[in-house]
Amino acid sequence: MSFDEYLHGIIETYFKFSSKSKKRKQKELLAMDKTVKLEEITDRLTVLARAVSGRPIRIFPAEREGGYKNNAFFLPEYFSEFDTFDENFSFYLFRILFHIFQQQSGIYLKEGTDDAENARALAVKYAPEVLNKLFAEFPSVKSVYDKLIARYTAKSGKEPPDLSYIYGKLMSAEPGNETQIDDKNERIRQAIEEEIKSMKQAGAVEEMKVQSVDKKQQEDQVVHNYFEKIETIEEHTGGIWRDFDGSDEMDEHADALEEVNMKNVVRTDEETHTIYHTEFIENVAVPESKELQTGRFHFIYDEWDYQSKRYKRNYCKLFPENVDTKDFDYYKKTISENKPVLNGLRKILANLQNRYTETKRQYDGEHFDIDALTDWYIDLKAGRTPDEKIYVAKRQPEKDVSLLLLLDISLSSDGYAAGNRIIDVEKQVALLFGEILNEFKTDFAIHAFYSKTRNKSVFVQLKNFEEKWQTAAGKISAIRPQGYTRIGTALRHAGYLLEKRPSKSKWLILLSDGKPNDYDRYEGRYGMEDIKQALRELKMKNIHTYALAIEAQAKYYLPRMFGKNRYQILTSPIELLNALVKLYETVKYFK
Repeated sequence: MSFDEYLHGIIETYFKFSSKSKKRKQKELLAMDKTVKLEEITDRLTVLARAVSGRPIRIFPAEREGGYKNNAFFLPEYFSEFDTFDENFSFYLFRILFHIFQQQSGIYLKEGTDDAENARALAVKYAPEVLNKLFAEFPSVKSVYDKLIARYTAKSGKEPPDLSYIYGKLMSAEPGNETQIDDKNERIRQAIEEEIKSMKQAGAVEEMKVQSVDKKQQEDQVVHNYFEKIETIEEHTGGIWRDFDGSDEMDEHADALEEVNMKNVVRTDEETHTIYHTEFIENVAVPESKELQTGRFHFIYDEWDYQSKRYKRNYCKLFPENVDTKDFDYYKKTISENKPVLNGLRKILANLQNRYTETKRQYDGEHFDIDALTDWYIDLKAGRTPDEKIYVAKRQPEKDVSLLLLLDISLSSDGYAAGNRIIDVEKQVALLFGEILNEFKTDFAIHAFYSKTRNKSVFVQLKNFEEKWQTAAGKISAIRPQGYTRIGTALRHAGYLLEKRPSKSKWLILLSDGKPNDYDRYEGRYGMEDIKQALRELKMKNIHTYALAIEAQAKYYLPRMFGKNRYQILTSPIELLNALVKLYETVKYFK
C-alpha cells in the first residue's frame, strides 16, 4: 500500500469513529450473559423448524429484522431485549414458529412491492391471520408474544411501537421456488481454476440481484481509474467495468469491505484468488449454460427434473479424463506417516479374511442344525424322504465383490473440517484403503469427479479395475480441487462401470459433502432430487451405495438423499478409515 493510500486510510478511519463506536457497543451487548447469539443456536433452531414444518428449513443471519424467503429463515444476529437468557431465547422460538405459519398461509411480498418500510407494514397487517393459527396450534407461545408486545410498546413511549422485530418483514418468497443456498464454508462460487489465496466473511444479506457482465463494454472501456478509494467501496450499478483479475489487498482493505452492500453483484466465470463471501446467496438470473464446443470423446447422460417428473434426455456430457502427472513422493509419505494406521487396517482385514461364517443345512459340519434336524424328523415321521442336509458347517465366504471408491474433488474439498484439509483426507484415505484392498486382491477401482455446467462433467480416471495399483497410486496423489459438484452424472457413470463387472456384489462408495452444486442451477432441491433418482437407478441395477463425509454441513443433505443407515458423517481421517473397514466387512458378507 502506497503512502498516499495509507494517509487516506487514516483520515477516513478518523471520520468513521462514531460508526466504530456503534459496532463496539454491539460487541459489548454480545458479550453479556443474557444475550442470545444466533450462530450458537442455529443447529437447534434448524432441527425445530424442520420437525414442525416438514420442510428443509435453513437459518441465516438477517441484515436487520429478517423474515422468511421460501425455505430460508432470516433472524437477527443477536437478541438481548429481556433480562434473562431464556427469555431472549424464547424470542427465536417464537419467530421460527411465526414464519412457519406465515409460510403455510402463503403470505409473502408480492411482485412490485420492493419498499422496505412497506414490507414491514404488510407483515404487521397480515400478522393477526398468522397469530390465530399459531396460537391455536401452540397456545403456550402466546405468553412469549405478549411479553414481546409489552416490551416494544414500553420501549417506544408515546410513539407507535416498532413491531418489525416481532414479525419480521415480508419477502418475495414465491411458492414453488426453492431457494438456493450456499453453506458458509462454500468456496466454489467465484473460483474455477486456481486455489483461493484468502477468504473473508461478509455481512448478512437477504436478497441479491445479479448484474450481467457486458464483456464488450469491459474490453472497450476508455475511462480508467488510476487512484482508487481505499476505505470505501460501492455496489455495482452498471457503467464502467474493471478487469476481473482476481487480485486485491483483502486484509489492508478490511474496514472498507465491512461497508460493502452485497445486494447487487456480478457473476463471472473468471479466475479468482480471494473470496469475500456472505452466508446466503440466491441463485437468481443465472443463464442456461452455453454449449461446449469440443470434439473430445464423451458420454451422454439424462438428468432428472423433479418438477416435471421426467428426464431431461441426453442432457449432460461426461468426459473421461486421465491424469498425466504423478506424485509418488506424496504416496510414499502417506504410507510412511500412517504405518500404525495401515498395520491396524491390515490386521483387522486379515481377521475378516480368515473369519469363518456358519452355513446352515450342509451335508457335513461341526454340529447339527436344529431347524434342519426338526424338519428331518417331521419328514421321517410323515413317511417322506428327509433332506440329509442337517449340519452347520464353518466356511470362508467367497470374495465375489467389486468396489468403486468415488472422490468428490470439487473446490468445496479445498475447505477444512476438524482441522483437516478435506482433499488431503480424501487422498490419504484412498491411498491407504487402496493399499489394503490391493494386498487382499479385492476387485476395486478409484475415480474422482468435478464439473463445470451440464456440458462438462469430468470423470477423473485414477485406477481402473484392471489397472495395477502401483501405477494408480501416483495419480491419486496428484489430484487437486477444481470445479463444481454435479453428483448425479458422476454416480450414473460410476454405475455404468460397475454394471460391467461380473461380481455378484457391487458397491459404490461416495466420498463427498453431499452438496450438489454447479454453475447452471444444479443446486437445492433440483440437485438433491437428481441424486436421489440416480441412486434409485443404481439400486435397480443391484448396485449398493454408501456415502462418507467429514464435512459437518453434510448432515443437512446426505440423509435426504441416501436414506437411513446409508451414510456416515465423520470428523477425522482416522474415523473415516475405521468407517471404511466396517463398510468393507458389510460388503464382504453382504448377501
